[in-house]
Amino acid sequence: ILLPLFTGTMLFASSGDFLYKKNCKSCHGAKGEKKALGKSKAIKGMPVATIEKAMHDYASGKRKSISIAKKQKKDFLQKRSKEDLRDVAKYIHGL
Repeated sequence: ILLPLFTGTMLFASSGDFLYKKNCKSCHGAKGEKKALGKSKAIKGMPVATIEKAMHDYASGKRKSISIAKKQKKDFLQKRSKEDLRDVAKYIHGL
């Protein structure tokens, strides 16, 4: 009985919302208010382009981060399209 309700809810959630909650929320907080692992800046309200660039810079090693953060971002970028990344960045910007 709950499966159709859950499935229907997922259809209405934006991909940015879903991907953020699945991949980012645990470190950055529900509203992007946390410093991930106590190190990064809070990401809430950052410009979309800044978020996209930071993700690429962390994943490539251009921007320094602890190894687990670099691995998480690299894995995320390898598994997602540019559109997915843009959707997540837009979602974060709107937090």
